[in-house]
Amino acid sequence: MSDDLRNAFARGIYFHAVGGPLTHNAGCLVEGAIALEIPVKLCGAHITSRPVSMPLAGVNLTSHVAPLQNGLSGYIVDITHTNAYAPLEGIGDGRTAYLNQSDSATFSRVPDNETLFVAHENKFIDRGGIRHPIAFGLSRGLIAATENRPKFSQRQSKALRNFRATLSQSLRALLDISYVPALDKRLPVDRANLGPAAYLQSLLSSSVCLAYGGDFYSPIAGNAWFKQSDPNLAALHDFARFEAPAAVLRWDSFRLWESFAAGCVTVHLDFEKYGFALPHVPIAWEHYVPIDLDSIAASAEQLMDRSKEWPDIAERGRAWAIKHYAPKPTAERVLRAMLGQP
Repeated sequence: MSDDLRNAFARGIYFHAVGGPLTHNAGCLVEGAIALEIPVKLCGAHITSRPVSMPLAGVNLTSHVAPLQNGLSGYIVDITHTNAYAPLEGIGDGRTAYLNQSDSATFSRVPDNETLFVAHENKFIDRGGIRHPIAFGLSRGLIAATENRPKFSQRQSKALRNFRATLSQSLRALLDISYVPALDKRLPVDRANLGPAAYLQSLLSSSVCLAYGGDFYSPIAGNAWFKQSDPNLAALHDFARFEAPAAVLRWDSFRLWESFAAGCVTVHLDFEKYGFALPHVPIAWEHYVPIDLDSIAASAEQLMDRSKEWPDIAERGRAWAIKHYAPKPTAERVLRAMLGQP
């Protein structure tokens, strides 16, 4: 029941951004809070996201915009643009939490008495403090735009691989020279660069979407040269716990959730094997198709060999994503964590 949340946050929640406008995660949480009938106030009317995933699209937010003020029940501080802690002062007894979906959010740190909701978390490593993994997730607009999708049997038998060229995506580079060529031998791979409207239509008409992302990272904190030559950089790379020889960071993306919502067969690295942390983790071959970096070509072959399972995987993936990562359940989870509830 949500009555306890409405009562706990009856004075409203303020969404504050540092260094830029509110980001996608903040916008989805605003949508969720509104769905829970909790009052919201915003630092500004602009939200930054991808057009296909844009939260609060078409909603006039000016009535929610207000200066930072005390007396509200809760404050969510979006530090995505700075990746750095920014304390709030003069806010009374309101509960405070920090939000970060930055590409380098893994390196973000807030004081031990503060709560941080952070994207791209990995269960094998820990930067320290009170950290809760959060997904990019789904906006109401994305769910609505993909509601009347074609039946899977009507889709083109092809795999979308239309990533924008970007830095710090070494995983995509690796798979471009290994997985994609292996897959292309048995399934056409669409590499077109598309605008938002065409991209959405391509998602809705395609059977498979390559929705992986990530950057390989090796720990450097134990390197004496870094400690002596650049102690500030070494401190930034000092983790409270690092239980793997290396890790995949920056693994979450808009594309992942757009693929789930569109009812595509979503392809990503194996979540369990590579430690991708979420409140609810998708199950390989039930909600998505995994890639094993120990057997890249075999992973492409397995995808094709199990093609009869594609329609069920696609539908289960969409249902799973909406159940756990639509705005309302995401906001419920975040607000309960702010209350200290499981």
